[in-house]
Amino acid sequence: MLTGPHPEFAAANLDRRGGGAGYDKIVDALAEDDQARTAFLKICLAKLGLTVNRGNDVVPSLSRLHLSSLNPVRVSELLASLKEIIVEENGDEYIKGENDVFHIQRPSRWSLGSLGDALPRVKREEADDMGGDDRLVDYNAIVKRLLVHEGDYPACKETPYFNHQAYYSNLRHYRSSEGPSKFGDCLLYGEVVTSTNTMLEKNNKLLQGLPTGFTATATVQLAGRGRGSNVWVSPAGSLMFSTCIRHPMDNNHRAPVIFVQYLAALAIVEGIKTYDAGYKDVPVKLKWPNDIYAEDPAKPGQKIYVKIGGILVNSSYAGNEYLLVVGIGLNTTNPAPTTSLNALLPPRLQPFTLEKLLARILTVFEGLYTRFTHAGFSRELEELYYAHWLHTDQIVTLESAPNCPRARITGITRDFGQLRVQELGWEDRPTGRSWELQSDGNSFDFFKGLVRRKV
Repeated sequence: MLTGPHPEFAAANLDRRGGGAGYDKIVDALAEDDQARTAFLKICLAKLGLTVNRGNDVVPSLSRLHLSSLNPVRVSELLASLKEIIVEENGDEYIKGENDVFHIQRPSRWSLGSLGDALPRVKREEADDMGGDDRLVDYNAIVKRLLVHEGDYPACKETPYFNHQAYYSNLRHYRSSEGPSKFGDCLLYGEVVTSTNTMLEKNNKLLQGLPTGFTATATVQLAGRGRGSNVWVSPAGSLMFSTCIRHPMDNNHRAPVIFVQYLAALAIVEGIKTYDAGYKDVPVKLKWPNDIYAEDPAKPGQKIYVKIGGILVNSSYAGNEYLLVVGIGLNTTNPAPTTSLNALLPPRLQPFTLEKLLARILTVFEGLYTRFTHAGFSRELEELYYAHWLHTDQIVTLESAPNCPRARITGITRDFGQLRVQELGWEDRPTGRSWELQSDGNSFDFFKGLVRRKV
């Protein structure tokens, strides 16, 4: 969409002192017409065929965070293991990370005043700093309130959009058939957060103290992260979570860390299909290297797929370990026009719930990761991956190769997870030349059948 003015900029985000003489009056005039600005934007988006919210919803404020565990005693053990990075100021405890500051609050120490402060709203000084509803907010500068639950799960009144009792009950149920597990054992939940990936990956001192399987989840993300520099507001209805994995470096020769994103994709698809009896035919597939697609329910029988989820893996290293943060976003209960998992279900099946699906994906993920650490990306894992992917014998065009040849996808390599393609010549006959493409150096336009170098 090309316009002469810039309606995407709100007057609240313009510096009245930054444009020379008379600029402050221009900003004031824009502020008076802000309602017309948003109306114009909505009309433009509607003309493009998008469904536009007719209300004037504002971006919500950050909520408090809740730290809990399947066995509440482990919350105390986790805090004890983090004691070196917990500082005390005026009787209050803080974790001061590189990106965020977390104020630790314990229910046993609450007073009536602190109970009021714990309500999910922005503090007065933070609201003043924000200015208006459209003012850009530095969420990293806001202290995050971290409520630790060392004796029981968070009550439903505290977390009305996430039922911890249901989550841990389902986690326990799935583990009864999977064996002892760690993934999802400790859970950090916030109704409204910046980004689950950012809170873990950008606070390295905190990340270094977290165990494998520690998971953060949220109902709404204000700065959800994707590949590259993509950032967006993730609305309620999506299953959004990030899981920590400590992957030993000396295991990398047998189990290369690049495959963790493939295991995460497998866990999502397998978790959906083994959610309960009757769900194995839910039409979801994985796209190389890290996206989840589903058959478009608006076009049944046409084998047209739409994206419903994605995976982002951030890695660093400390000592002899890779510290991985595996971020996953999956449209689950979102209303139309977003395509979500519940839109794929026949009437006879119960809708997915975020708590149960999170528990299922985490238990499947741990099972796959355990197999992977023992035997690498084995033939069995490779065959399972191919059973769920979209690309069997798909013909693509290699835009970054000389003469942009056509090629047929034949699989992925088992050493470094590269996409393996076979060049085609006249009448799509193999030329004998093959290519191996890295996931972090190429982008894959599934709909156009194009593989191009990322810039």
